[in-house]
Amino acid sequence: MLILNPNPCIDLTFWVNTLVVGSVHRATKNLTSAGGKGINVARACQTMGSRPHLYLTLPKLEGSFYKELLDSEGHDVDYFDVDGEVRKAVIVNKAESSAITVINGAGPAISSADWQEFCNEAAKRVAPDELVLSMGSLPTNFPDDALAKLNIAIHSAGGKLLIDTAPVAFPSLQNEIVDFISPNVEEAEALINKTSGDLFVPNDENIKERAMAAAQALHGTLAHNVLVTGGAAGCAFKNDDEHWWLDAYEIPADRYKSAVGAGDSFVAGFAMYVENHPKKTNWQTAVRYGMATAAASCETYRAGGFEKSRVLELLGSDADE
Repeated sequence: MLILNPNPCIDLTFWVNTLVVGSVHRATKNLTSAGGKGINVARACQTMGSRPHLYLTLPKLEGSFYKELLDSEGHDVDYFDVDGEVRKAVIVNKAESSAITVINGAGPAISSADWQEFCNEAAKRVAPDELVLSMGSLPTNFPDDALAKLNIAIHSAGGKLLIDTAPVAFPSLQNEIVDFISPNVEEAEALINKTSGDLFVPNDENIKERAMAAAQALHGTLAHNVLVTGGAAGCAFKNDDEHWWLDAYEIPADRYKSAVGAGDSFVAGFAMYVENHPKKTNWQTAVRYGMATAAASCETYRAGGFEKSRVLELLGSDADE
């Protein structure tokens, strides 16, 4: 498996007793770590016993610090050097509450030539029929055909592409259709309504119906296989042959810590199952692996910081190792 992270970040995580807009706060705890959706996926895969290859951009300013943070985790990783500063993500956890506030910073700009080179270099790392995951936002000022170029490059090398990125980036796919997309319900609805998705306010009403409708609408227009995740409710799936919903695995309220990175853990579990069953994929089992991995991730503050045994416990008789 190859994981692309075109716009990595440094995660600055804080814990506070209370959170009031317009006020000065003193953190009770803070943590600095290498971040980015692709890194979260790689971390989850590593927990589950796999070691995918990571390929990501590395801005020059603070790039050496970011590399030090990531290399300490033992990933198989290559870097593509770009100008600019590593972006930041601020994550604020409120004590004795499940409420989490996240601010995703903007990344450095990238030229059209550099983006094309990044796509070409990524394609050189792809084996025939390999699953490639492009995770997270794109750099600022990305080309109008950024995702189209990436899809063409990966397919030219014989790979299969899953894209999990912000709605604002999908118009750059142009007329290309990717193999997989995995938006959550709000992101999927932003794609359908052609809005940027700069701000998402959780809406838990009619999750199943909305996810099923979104999967139907996006199938064949953006992807051949559409997964629309509904958080703690479940996941909708649509391809040429199947269209269904699966309920999520429940976790006890007292074990819940954070949903940050749970969607990335979902992709990790799903992708690992698909990679291990390339010729005959049971899509429902693949989604169950994704949902079990996501649920386990919610029991820790660190994306991918769960135990493999907990994933297998959640799967129970659904496990297929």
